[in-house]
Formats: sequence, structure tokens, C-alpha cells
Amino acid sequence: MCGIAGFFDFADRRRASEVLTTMTATLDHRGPDGRATWLDSECRVGMGHTRLAIIDLNGGAQPMASADEQFVIVLNGEIYNYQSLRVELETLGQSFRTKSDTEVFLNAYRQWGRECLSRLSGMFAVAIYDKAQDLLLVARDRTGIKPLYYHAGKAGFFFASELKAILSTGAFAPHLDHRALADFFVLGYPLVPTTFFNECRELTPGTWLEIARGKRNAGTFWTWQREEEEWNEATALKRTEAALVESLAEHLIADVPVGAFLSGGIDSSLLVALLARGLGTRLETFNVKFGETAYDESPFARTVAGLFKTQHHEISLNGSSADLNLVGEVLDQFDQPFGDSSAIPTYLICRETRQHVKVVIGGDGGDEMFGGYPRFRYADVAKTLSSAPDWLRGGAAWLSEAFQPVSAERSRQMRRLLRAAQSQSAGRLLALSCFTFPENLDDILLPDVLTRIADYCPSLAPATGDLQNPGGAEFVDATVNFALPGDYLRKVDCMSSAHGLEVRVPFLGSQVLDCAEQIPHRLKYDGKDNKLLLRKLAKKYLPDSVVNKPKAGFGIPLDSWLGLSGREEVRSVLCSTSARLRDFIRPDYLNQMLDSFVSAQWDKAKISRFNLYQQVYFLLGFERWLQRWRPAY
Repeated sequence: MCGIAGFFDFADRRRASEVLTTMTATLDHRGPDGRATWLDSECRVGMGHTRLAIIDLNGGAQPMASADEQFVIVLNGEIYNYQSLRVELETLGQSFRTKSDTEVFLNAYRQWGRECLSRLSGMFAVAIYDKAQDLLLVARDRTGIKPLYYHAGKAGFFFASELKAILSTGAFAPHLDHRALADFFVLGYPLVPTTFFNECRELTPGTWLEIARGKRNAGTFWTWQREEEEWNEATALKRTEAALVESLAEHLIADVPVGAFLSGGIDSSLLVALLARGLGTRLETFNVKFGETAYDESPFARTVAGLFKTQHHEISLNGSSADLNLVGEVLDQFDQPFGDSSAIPTYLICRETRQHVKVVIGGDGGDEMFGGYPRFRYADVAKTLSSAPDWLRGGAAWLSEAFQPVSAERSRQMRRLLRAAQSQSAGRLLALSCFTFPENLDDILLPDVLTRIADYCPSLAPATGDLQNPGGAEFVDATVNFALPGDYLRKVDCMSSAHGLEVRVPFLGSQVLDCAEQIPHRLKYDGKDNKLLLRKLAKKYLPDSVVNKPKAGFGIPLDSWLGLSGREEVRSVLCSTSARLRDFIRPDYLNQMLDSFVSAQWDKAKISRFNLYQQVYFLLGFERWLQRWRPAY
């Protein structure tokens, strides 16, 4: 975990050193072990780096120049196959002065140019300047584990690990991007490459961007490409286990101790089992305990920790830890509104973990690639319903209404499913994953705001075009391409970097990605269960109580956690006469949400408890962002 920042073709050269120092300093939390900058002799090109020392503690400082000083690099992340790449590069005549993966990246670029990106196994956001060509390359890893933002304008080209570093330059006056606002209220996060700042973009995962002589050139070096093989279960199990073990071995390469998150779910528990048994590694493990039983998986985590004799740490999250100031700290880390309230427990477990280790193994990616979400099978049901006779769909609609008095939640789920069945395109996937249906933005946003959004609608379709009659397999693709970098990885990066902690995700190692692309989706989930293959693999190592437990999200019971006084405080903030939210949100919607939230009677809002407190969290995050950055709109 490091922070990188810099600029190319900077117009105001008198301020170059000051601006570079300021940009880099904003990222100190990402790299508490060191800060350094590099500025070319003409003050046109600058690079800054804040370091969390993990590999080659004494020799891996950045920015790093090549031996002939033609190239300069700043790198955020880790290259896990750097040792084998180094051997290959040495046979090709490249020499090395350090033992770092950064120098391997630099020499790989010297040897192969941007083609080196497809050879790298790791997580990274990188910038490399070629003095001879007067060219800057920026690139981001396959799935977007590491973030990279940029601004291209009259003052020059700026890049950074976080938006705040770019905003600190004063190179532009920030304006709200209304497309990001629509994304946010529908999905909870802006879709890459959009950000909430109209002047800034996020580099798409698996892509590169070159800037030279006033021109920009962009390309893709990796995309998730599902190419299912006709594997039987035994073959798929063997290949999956081998890929995970190989990926884990790479992810353990470090010159500091490595710990592991242990939520109690299948993904993190399986990783701990493979680490402890397959690799013989003694671990420190970390878990969050919730006061509300429906959200608490800590008993399962304790079972796994006891089975593999890990040094287990448990952090309790209950009403005594509730604090709106803490919520504000969490929201501020993102530099733009972010709707996933599970960022709060993630922030707290990262804070605790950092007291013990610098590097921790996380389970992200397992659900996305191995069929862990119930919505994947719901998409298949919706696809089947879409071609069913009218009388069958009509009967399902009648049942959804009949369930209303008995179970409002079941009735809502059935209506959502029927809605998804009516769409023959990517709208089906949106209907099954959104917090707010796009047309319902009319009930949330003021008319002037809707006018600025115009006919824009968030889409989970691939860049190559819309989907035709998608099902669960296509939903897996969309989740890897959009939700993984936009929500889950963004959350983990921001919350861990706030404490100078590096989270490594073996499920997104190149070996596992390649394997998962080939596994038939019939082995990932069926009409009853999710994550079939991983459950089968987990049976080799874990007790049935862990293997057979239903999927549980890493959520937080925000309403009960805050308590009545905390909920009242939220209403006070959002209803204040100084609230900038008033320029965007319909008063009747705001009052309805807050009345239901404060009274803990979510059926008044005709939505689920989870959806209610998430939408209130959206509003709180949006207001916090407006107050902090005060963008023009």
C-alpha cells in the first residue's frame, strides 16, 4: 500500500515543487514509512510517492530512476511474480541495484514497453516517465485492486491514488458530474470511469493511458473474458485448489509478517485453512463481532481460528462504539459519496489489524467469480420467466400481492424479480442489483437536477454493447466488471489505506482469474445454492457448520448501532437550514426516509430495513461531500 501522485506538462512551472509536495503530502496515510518526490530539470514533470515498506525495506524507495536515468517510476501495489520476472530479465541483459519488485517493473518496461503489463501478476497503479520519448504511461491492474485517478486540462495532466491529491493542486474549480449522482442513488457508487468531479476520471481496470506531445493514447491489456470449459466437478476442484494455493504462495511474499481477515464466511475461512494446512503458515487472524445476532458471524470465525490454532483478534462493534464523527471519518476517506455502509466495520477492523501487522490477506473476489450472490440465480429465474406464458407471469404477479400482508419483504423480492423478467437487456441486471430503480429518481431528486441528468441511465452492459436476454452468467461478468472495482475493492482500498494497511486478495490473483474464467457456471451455483465449487473444496478443510452456513454480507445494522439518539442526530444534520442537500433532494422524500429511520419503522417507507438505512446513509454521505468540497452544480 503506497500513494502515488504527479503531473505531466505542468503549465505553472514556478509552482511545480510546491504543488508536487502538497499532492504527495495528502497521501501520507497511505505510506507512513516515507515520502519522496522527483521533479525534472524543467519542472514540467513531477512524481511523488508515499511508502508502506513491504518488500526490500531498505532498497525499494521511490520515485525510482533506471540506471541510465531515462525512466522514472512510481508504483502503488505489489508485483507477486517479480522474482521469476527478474530471472528472465537478467538473462536478457538487464541489471538490478535493488531487490524490489518496483525495479523489476521498471526494467520490464524498459525491456518490453507497455507489453510488460500483461506479464505482471499483481495489484498495481503505476506511472512511468520516459525522458527520451517525453512520454508518460499510467496503468492499473486487471481488476482494479489499486485506484488511479486523473485530470487532463489546461494546467497539465495530473494523476494520483486519491482524488484529494488532484484537488489539492487548485488546477480547476470542481463541478459536480450529474451522471455520477444518478449512478450513486441507483447503485451506491459511480461507474468507472466517472467520478463525482466532472473534471476527474478514474482509470478503468486493466487499461493503460499514454500522454506524449499533447496527445493521448489508450488501450486495454486485460479484460474478464468468460470462456467456460467442459470440466467435470473433479477437474474443476483440482484446478481451483491448485490455483488458490499458487496464488496464496505469491501473496505471502513479504519482508514483514502477514495476517488474515477471518469473517467466518467460506471465502476467508478457506483461505485461512489453505494457509494454515497447505502452506504451514502460522497466522494472526482478525474478525468483527456485532451485537446483533443476525449480522454476527464471529462464532464461525472463532471456530475456524480454533481449528487452525491462529492468534485470533476480535473487535466488538456495538452501541457503545456508535459515533457520527466516526461515520464522518469513514465517509471522508472516499473523496466522493460512497453508499456501502459496510465501510464502517471495514474501517474499524483495518484500524485494529494495523496495530499488529502491515499486510493482511482478504477474501474479496470469491463471491464475484465463484457464484456467491443469490442474485446470480435470480437472474436465471428472471430469464426463464421472461419467456414464460402470460398466465404464468400473471400468477406470479398475483402471488407477489398476496404475500404482502404475510411478508412485505418476500412480496418486494417477487416484484423485483418480475420487473427483471420484463427486461430483455442489461436493465435486468440493474433491476436485480440497484437500491433505487432509475425511474424512481423522479421521487428523490428535484426537477432541476433531473434536467441536468437528462436521459442518462446507469448501465451494467459491457463496453462492447448491450446484453441480450442476460442471465446469471452475464451477471457474474457485470459484477466483476462494475461492482467489484466500483464498490467492494474501492471500499477495502480506502478503509485500509486510511490506516497504512495493505490488503492482498488471492482470489484475484492471475492464476485464480484464469481458472475462474474457464469454470462452467453450472458448477458455481444452481437453483438452490451458491458457490457450489468453493463449498465442495471447503469441505476438505472446514467443519459443516461453516461450509453449510448461508451467505451473509459484511453489513452493519446501522439503525440499531446508532441508537435513537444517533438517528435523531442524523435527522438534525440532514434537515438543517444549512444543509446543501436542499438543492438536490425532494423534501417529501427526505422527510419520509428520516421519519421511518428515526422511528425504526421501515415499512412506512415501503422498503426493506436494509434499503432504508442504506438510503439514509446515501443522503448523509452526499451531504458530507457537498459540505466538504462545495462543488459547483
